[in-house]
Amino acid sequence: MSARGWRKGGRDATPQDPLEPPLPAKLTELRALQVGNLVNVIGLVKDWRRPINTRSKDWKSEIEVYDLSTADGVKFTIFWPEHEHPDVGAGDVLLIISAKVQNRPDRGLQERPSLITHITTSVYVYSASNIPKPPQSAQPTVALGKRDRGFPTAEQNRYVSYLFHKVDKTCLSEEHEFKVRAEQSLNVKNKFRQLKDVDEGRFCDLIAQVVTEPYGIGVVTLYVSDYTENAKFYNEQSQPSSEPVDDPYGYTSGGVSVPRKKWIGPYGKMSLQITCYEPHANAIREEVKVGDWVELRNVRIKYGHDGKNLEGVMHEERNLDPSRVNVRVLEATDGETIDPRLKEAIRRCRDYHKNRKQQLKDIKSAQAAGLKRKGSQSNSAQPGKRQLNAKERRKLLRQAPRDAQEQQAQEQQAKEQQAKERLDDDGACLELNDLITCEKHDVPFSTVESMVKPYIFQTTVDNESVALPLPFICAKYMARLRVVDYFPPSLEDFARSRKLTDFDVLSDNEDDGDSSSPSSSSSGDDEDSPGRNRTWEWLFALRLEDVEPPSTEATSGPRPRLWAYVNNAEAQCLTGLNATDLRRDPETLRQFRQAMSILWGNLEEHKARKMGKGQTAGTSEKRPTRRGKNAQLLERPPLNSDGEDVVDEEEPLSNKPFACCIKQYGIPIPDDDGRKWQRCFGLFGTKICS
Repeated sequence: MSARGWRKGGRDATPQDPLEPPLPAKLTELRALQVGNLVNVIGLVKDWRRPINTRSKDWKSEIEVYDLSTADGVKFTIFWPEHEHPDVGAGDVLLIISAKVQNRPDRGLQERPSLITHITTSVYVYSASNIPKPPQSAQPTVALGKRDRGFPTAEQNRYVSYLFHKVDKTCLSEEHEFKVRAEQSLNVKNKFRQLKDVDEGRFCDLIAQVVTEPYGIGVVTLYVSDYTENAKFYNEQSQPSSEPVDDPYGYTSGGVSVPRKKWIGPYGKMSLQITCYEPHANAIREEVKVGDWVELRNVRIKYGHDGKNLEGVMHEERNLDPSRVNVRVLEATDGETIDPRLKEAIRRCRDYHKNRKQQLKDIKSAQAAGLKRKGSQSNSAQPGKRQLNAKERRKLLRQAPRDAQEQQAQEQQAKEQQAKERLDDDGACLELNDLITCEKHDVPFSTVESMVKPYIFQTTVDNESVALPLPFICAKYMARLRVVDYFPPSLEDFARSRKLTDFDVLSDNEDDGDSSSPSSSSSGDDEDSPGRNRTWEWLFALRLEDVEPPSTEATSGPRPRLWAYVNNAEAQCLTGLNATDLRRDPETLRQFRQAMSILWGNLEEHKARKMGKGQTAGTSEKRPTRRGKNAQLLERPPLNSDGEDVVDEEEPLSNKPFACCIKQYGIPIPDDDGRKWQRCFGLFGTKICS
């Protein structure tokens, strides 16, 4: 499929068809591309860069195409395995289905739309030598990518013939010249380096995160990191907050430092100082801020003035285009089209901060343990009390866990057996909702009473048995419950937005699931972020009631209840719906309301009538509406479920009990004395089969 010898400056001699066919349906002109859309386009091949290795399973090639709407070419970047890339020639026609439109820097800071492959992209190649004159239809010679049975259509095949013989071909290269340029594209030296591999005297392309706010007048200085370590970098150490003065030029400290409040890490030899001159400096001042991921091209690596540490410098491109800017801010919002090199850097960033957080936690725990050990030693040295020798202490330490475990096992076994016998006897009499299913676990059904019961841990301290009430335990249960209340009161507030982060592009960056609480999922900390950088997630709570009264003498008493949170993943499992802005998406709201009515019957109508009566009587409690900056002011149900907070029902609910899975976990609560833990319950592994 090489070029067919188009003479430069010539035109096709075919007479113009008086009946010019319109652009087929579902196709978009190249001049009308909108960033972020998935589009279908058709165009002639103008230039081609052959596939090159990207150090991942996908290779990268680039084809420039144009059509009747524009003589300027549009770049189409392909990330596919090596053998799946098209082999094209000048003048070949490409039908590109479901490509994504993105912005691409052209000259200076100017950006132009370009195309990039998506997971659903397919490409049909029409060889120039096989395209007949209209009104005959052309046929694709090669089909690549994900095949779509709806493409190409007969109308599109006819349009290929018309486009090929209609478009101006003066911009096409001769066959030999096209081939030479394509082969030369393989000879371009790959200058990309991770920071761990840079060395003096090299010109490198970098992908890194800006870890300080760029500063400087005229010349701009910034620090970047890709979270790899280089032994020749300056060792950035954590400094005490009492340090009086910063030393940005290293006059007193022997190394360059930056203000602590602007440093976001990482510490150690992971960050490179880069000095940028015009035109790059102006681009950085206007476009780059701390936390951005950037691509920096042609960075010269050299030793700094101290001769000890490497640093980078970016001058103007004197041999090429002096106005060319080698700085580009990278968007990390789409996991399917993101540069794999950027994705790996984001993964390293996440792992670094995760490990550092754990290290700080371990240090605090060790410090606390040291204080406790010091206190216990001083308390144990009491006069008149014989001290145990080492052998006796070891014996007690070995025996105490065994005794505690045996006692716990016996208590748990007796409790489960009692619950199993009681629930199995009544199970046949329970009319469960068969439209709701849950995961099957080899455990007996538990009651709310047993789930909310405090857990006492028996241990030995100074040879004395001590009972320690634990704030929570990590446990999972199966239960037969029904919904008697929900929160927030309005279904439109069951979904809330949060700011997108760079880590969202990582496929293994799933939520742990035990952070489903208003405090951990509130969007109040990023309320000023623009809406286009936000995503929507489910988060609500269900008040669940046991199917029977508590197992006490007062069997006619109220049934125990607890609040169970439902996080985003479990709500998707429960309803099969993705969260959106329910105030602006009435169709999803309708589907969500219909699904939840299977779960809670007439509960929503019951709450609406109750709220109406309260407003009429003037006793209803005013609740803030979850909108804008007041989103975090919305009240929340009590985190702690003690099973005793019961409200009398004015009228019975129509919903049936259902089998479900409940988990118990804890969340940290900030406290003046350190960190405390609060017990929570959550629904999981339950699905509405509508």
